[in-house]
Amino acid sequence: MITQIMIGWLAIFVTGGLIWLLWEKPDPLRDISYTEEFLKEFGAALISLVFIIIITYAYADIVKFLIPPFLMEWLGRFEVLSLPLWVRVIFAYVIKDFCYYVFHWWMHHNKYLWQTHLWHHSIQQLWWLAAQRTSFTSRFLFQVGFLAFPILEIPPEVMFYLGLFGALHENWTHSNAKWHSWMGLLEWIFVTPRYHSLHHTQVGAYNMGSYFTIFDRLFGTYLAPDSFDPDEQTFGTVDQPITWQKVVGI
Repeated sequence: MITQIMIGWLAIFVTGGLIWLLWEKPDPLRDISYTEEFLKEFGAALISLVFIIIITYAYADIVKFLIPPFLMEWLGRFEVLSLPLWVRVIFAYVIKDFCYYVFHWWMHHNKYLWQTHLWHHSIQQLWWLAAQRTSFTSRFLFQVGFLAFPILEIPPEVMFYLGLFGALHENWTHSNAKWHSWMGLLEWIFVTPRYHSLHHTQVGAYNMGSYFTIFDRLFGTYLAPDSFDPDEQTFGTVDQPITWQKVVGI
């Protein structure tokens, strides 16, 4: 399992490096001193790696309790697990994104859960590696949605490629990419860099989806990036000293 975790962590840097080389560097939203920012965010990424290792091993045991046999029997009775793999993958992503949205909304509207999310919203310069600045408790809660994949019996070999896509998407949506109007076409369904970066500004509890924009549209937390000038936005809604409590998320 530790090998898989390290491969996943390597994928974060490979996909992030490609995004930086092919997207951020030639077409940046803002000028960033990447050397200075890298040293700071790499430290956060190392802390995040420790969190990922702990959470991965914890969830290996938690899954046994959260996925009872009767649930699998119920899914089998209604032939859900007999659906084509690509259909089950889509279902898993929708379930995962709904769980992410619920926890994310809750973090922004509950003073105690907000403590789990403070560190992520302390990011002053949004770029691909900054996505790793996520507290332990926040990562733990967001991981709940991934239970949809083993529940729907998504094979491990498929999960490997989905993990690569997840790393690529997370890095992309946090990238220092210039806002373009064509992103609006994708935003009918998918979260884009400008869509998510708006969430990191003073507007706060809007545009909270991870992969899809549908739940923001359904529950009234959607803001159209076309309505905002990126040059007038300030990243980082939390301007407080970073303490170990914020890093852990308590």
